[in-house]
Amino acid sequence: MRLPILFLGRCPQGQLPKRKLFGAQKDLGVMSYPPFLVFFVSSQKKMRYKGIIFDLDGTLVDSEPLHMEAWLNVLSEKGLDFDEHWFEQWIGKSDRILAESVVEQHTIKAEVEELQENKRVTYHRIAAERAVLFPEVEKYLNHFKQYLKLGIATNSSKDDAAAVFSRLPLPSFVRAVVTADDVPNLKPAPDMYLLAAEKIGLEVSEGLAIEDSPAGLQAAKEAGLFTLGVTNSHPAENLKYADLVFGSTAEAMEWVTKRSV
Repeated sequence: MRLPILFLGRCPQGQLPKRKLFGAQKDLGVMSYPPFLVFFVSSQKKMRYKGIIFDLDGTLVDSEPLHMEAWLNVLSEKGLDFDEHWFEQWIGKSDRILAESVVEQHTIKAEVEELQENKRVTYHRIAAERAVLFPEVEKYLNHFKQYLKLGIATNSSKDDAAAVFSRLPLPSFVRAVVTADDVPNLKPAPDMYLLAAEKIGLEVSEGLAIEDSPAGLQAAKEAGLFTLGVTNSHPAENLKYADLVFGSTAEAMEWVTKRSV
């Protein structure tokens, strides 16, 4: 049963306000109400969650700029000059999809596999030298691992993830890491999240996903997890599959501390 949460707020003459409930913009419509304090109800239940599955790039690790740098360098060598705004559309998507699109849409003397390999080598070098966690992530992971089932589900390849893990000790906090090499269908398909939940022994109805990309949030939502979106890489309006939206990974993790066993 879903329990109500009561909100108390001041309503202008003639309409109920738009209210951002737990980060999701809700248009409550226009109704005739006098300008006194108005109560309205959200059906958000204060659920106690038993596990979290995290995205990796752009959620735990501030690595999207590193992926961008690697791709822009590789494509520049092929005569294609793109910028960070062009790259934004590829955040959360696999390298293969990006490479296939570039080869299909541009005159370029390169095969998809060649572009992927060049990017892989460039990214591994950069990540091993400069990958960093987002602020406060390690503190919360240390706390969560004591009582929650934790996992990682990433569209990155196993080798890409390993390059990050060579610098950052993320595997020590989680029970399983699922990469692009482990499933037939990548995000936005739910396969990765379903496998991660299975590996860490988590019922999806009792689990959370924390994600920074639309594709990742769609995957987690279709898998049956409660989804927390973070605006590390995309604005809130693009995270339509998020149940709640937060300004940072640390803010999302702080919310979890109050709603987990």
